[in-house]
Amino acid sequence: MTVATANHSFNATLQDLIEYPAQGINSKVLLKDNNSQYSLFCLAAGTEIDEHTSTRNAVITVIEGKGNLNLEGKEIALTPGVFIFMAANAPHAVQAQENLSFTLALSEHLPPKQGVSQKTIDIVKSTAPVIKQHGQKITTRMYEIMFDTHPEVKAQFDMSAQANGTQPAKLATAVYSYATHIDDLESLKAMVDKIAHRHVQTHVLPEQYPIVGECLLQAIKDVLGEAATEEVMTAWAKAYQVLAEVFINREQQIYQNVS
Repeated sequence: MTVATANHSFNATLQDLIEYPAQGINSKVLLKDNNSQYSLFCLAAGTEIDEHTSTRNAVITVIEGKGNLNLEGKEIALTPGVFIFMAANAPHAVQAQENLSFTLALSEHLPPKQGVSQKTIDIVKSTAPVIKQHGQKITTRMYEIMFDTHPEVKAQFDMSAQANGTQPAKLATAVYSYATHIDDLESLKAMVDKIAHRHVQTHVLPEQYPIVGECLLQAIKDVLGEAATEEVMTAWAKAYQVLAEVFINREQQIYQNVS
């Protein structure tokens, strides 16, 4: 949902737009254009957003409630009126002690970071056979972890496709395709575009990619066991970050075109 477009001026009282969910997060895009995006986040008391990074500079302005922001290891109290600038790629995490609402302003996209190293490419490609063999088991486990630790995201998924295994199967195919073509992302353009459009339809946000990444990496460790060495997990963590940026950038383009 986008409250306004960049084509016309508008004004709003933020308190009138605040809607707290029973649990988890409710977010609304207030305005976006080709360069920036302004969103309203409403977190139910007790909600936590695990540590993640953003590829864009961001500004948080707290409207009401009480919480805590850990920004690059520094604890910052979130209370009404607090203004925080976060540089791109700065690790941060949020905890809502009470119902908490704030605006998040994202600046224009920075130039893409350099892709993964050849060493990372070689390691990820070497895991392709085992990813193919155990792919659906890994993705099924990933969804189990995610729905258990972040139940608020369930609404964005087709649970019937979870039950019959089609969604884990599709994700397993995508993960295997990435492992085999990590050094040729152009060949994955059609797949990325199809998935990105589906993500836009279900209102996937950049802030949710760290959640998926964390759960996917844990699932790989759970399923592969000793084969998931520290070197393998480090390579997959770097590879996932690059893929997440590809999806975030493509989805941002789609959001702008449909606004």
